[in-house]
Amino acid sequence: MEKLRIASIGVGRMGICHAETVALRVPDAELVTVCDLNEELARSTAQRLGARKYTTDYHDVMNDEEIDAVFITNTSAAHCECIKAACAAKKHIFCEKPTGLTFDELDEIDEAVASNKGKVIQVAFLRRFDKSMMDAKARVDRGEIGDVIKVKSVTRDPGKHREFFDRFLPGSGGIFFDLNVHDFDLARWFANSEVEKVFAIGGVYSFEEFKDFNDLDADAVMLQFQNGVMAEIEGNRLATCGYDVWLEVVGTKGSITVNTGINSFVTVKDEYGMRNECCPWYWERFGDAYESEVFAFVDAVQTGKETPCGTTDARRVVEIADLAKKSFDEGTSVYNHYLK
Repeated sequence: MEKLRIASIGVGRMGICHAETVALRVPDAELVTVCDLNEELARSTAQRLGARKYTTDYHDVMNDEEIDAVFITNTSAAHCECIKAACAAKKHIFCEKPTGLTFDELDEIDEAVASNKGKVIQVAFLRRFDKSMMDAKARVDRGEIGDVIKVKSVTRDPGKHREFFDRFLPGSGGIFFDLNVHDFDLARWFANSEVEKVFAIGGVYSFEEFKDFNDLDADAVMLQFQNGVMAEIEGNRLATCGYDVWLEVVGTKGSITVNTGINSFVTVKDEYGMRNECCPWYWERFGDAYESEVFAFVDAVQTGKETPCGTTDARRVVEIADLAKKSFDEGTSVYNHYLK
């Protein structure tokens, strides 16, 4: 089987993780081209990872017939245009979330994807590929905790990355569209239903500069699904212990918890008590999942298997985020008018 020839568009925070996985860990794929607006970053990354080409213009990638698939991992605001260009060029697509930030963009993406028949498009909801999350999902689906009553999903980013947040967040779409989306996706996945009602609250509790770009540093969102399942979503960027991410699913016969990841199995016992160290950030907690989703994408392209996370899943998550933003702005619960 020939290797899947891949171009990576954007090699910043998330992009470099995927580019390294393609280049160094996936035997059935080849990183051919690195694309980034920062020419020196594109050049040095291509050289370090053994890619034969680099460019600052993603149109060069789309026009290159040697490229089979593109990884769209640049700024969220550019995802829609890149997806449309990749569809027009008949490429397979792996795209970081969110695919689009407005419903006009989502409509354009749906139209473009429909025209790119026979090509795989996978959206990077990586927590579905985490071994512990997959184990929990399998147990829930087997009925080990009875019928699902409530899902609680928590993401607390470490506050020590404040300077990074200040650079990244203005183009991210805001906390509901950026931070909460993985939790929205997990809640929908475990509830096995669509959201009917949303109520969101939040504020700026520490990072005052977030007010300058109309964002929050902490929020909480309640969801009611059509099948009656409740969900509680919590997000903040103020964690002091590290990357604090966990999930609980409560059922009629028990509950399942996917605990916060720990940095090692070492437990310290001293005059301050007993403690473990949290994972410092996302890669240490979800590194295996980042790799697994790339392997799954390459496998889907080469075998024709269906991808577990497509543009419909991405659209549903953006709908939930938009409803949360509307609820927060209006100070009231809102019903899901996107349901048909």
